[in-house]
Amino acid sequence: MTSSPDPTTGSSAARTAGSVPFPAPLRRPDPEMAMEYATRIFVSGERLDMQTLAAALGVGRTTLYRWVGGREEVLGDVLASLSREVWAGCQAHATGEGVERALDTFRRFMDHTSQFPALRDFARREPALALKLLMQPDGPVAGSLRDGVAAALRETLPDQHDRISDEIVDILVQVGTALEWAPVIIGDPPPLDRAMRLVRALLEVTLRDPAG
Repeated sequence: MTSSPDPTTGSSAARTAGSVPFPAPLRRPDPEMAMEYATRIFVSGERLDMQTLAAALGVGRTTLYRWVGGREEVLGDVLASLSREVWAGCQAHATGEGVERALDTFRRFMDHTSQFPALRDFARREPALALKLLMQPDGPVAGSLRDGVAAALRETLPDQHDRISDEIVDILVQVGTALEWAPVIIGDPPPLDRAMRLVRALLEVTLRDPAG
C-alpha cells in the first residue's frame, strides 16, 4: 500500500531527519523505504522519532503508522534486521571447529554489537526501552537472535544440533543478551569470557545429555 507524498514537503527534494541527510527519493515512499530510512536514522546515532521519519519520507504520520506501526515496533524491526546482518557476518568469519566455532560466532556477535556505537548509545539513552526490545521473548529481536543461534549450531554441529532443543536455544539467547546489555547500560564492558564459559557449559552438558 502506498500513499501520495505530503505536498508541503515535495516529492523530489532531498530531505533531512535531524542531522541525517537523505537524497531525493528515486521511487514513491513505501513501507520498505520507511524501514530503510528508519535504519539509516538509527545507525547514524540519532534518536528515531516518528514525526521526523514521516517528514523525511514526505508522508503523513497516519500513513507511516499504517505502514510500519508505532515507534517501538519500528525500533524492534530495525534491531532485528541489524541483528540478522551481524549474525551472518560473524558466522561467515568464525574460526575453529564444532563447539569452538559456535563459541567464536557467539563471541564475535556479542563483541561487535556491544561496541556498535548506535546500539550502545540507544541502550544508554533509553535503557528501559532497550532492555524491553532486546529481552522480550516473543519480540522480533529475540526471534532474530534465536534464528542466528540455531543457524550457527546447524553449521558448526551438523551431526548434533538436533540434540539442542528450542528451549536451550532460548536460554542461550536470554543469558547472552542479559550478560551483554545489562553492563553496557551502566557503562561497563560486557563480561564476554564469563558469557562464553556459561554458553560452553550449557552446550557441553546438553550434548552429553540432551534430556538433562
